[in-house]
Amino acid sequence: MTDERVCILTGSVGAKEYSLLEKYASMGCRIAFMDTDKALGRMIKEELERVYHVAVFFFHGTVESEEDRDIFFAAVEEMYGTTDFIICREHC
Repeated sequence: MTDERVCILTGSVGAKEYSLLEKYASMGCRIAFMDTDKALGRMIKEELERVYHVAVFFFHGTVESEEDRDIFFAAVEEMYGTTDFIICREHC
């Protein structure tokens, strides 16, 4: 683990949410997000990594599923150990 900050986004990624991810990535934050659109999620992950050179974790799932939330947050905790910013777009 490093001293880098971590930003988590739950819920679908629309234009506003993508702008927020870009903002935090531009500040050097590691990013973790979930979305139900697998192709879009992979595209966003690759773009943020390419442009901002930060670690990005994409989880294909929905925040409305308790099982998906549990898996997502456990994976984030294991990978990053901490969370500095949480943006909840839907049920958290």
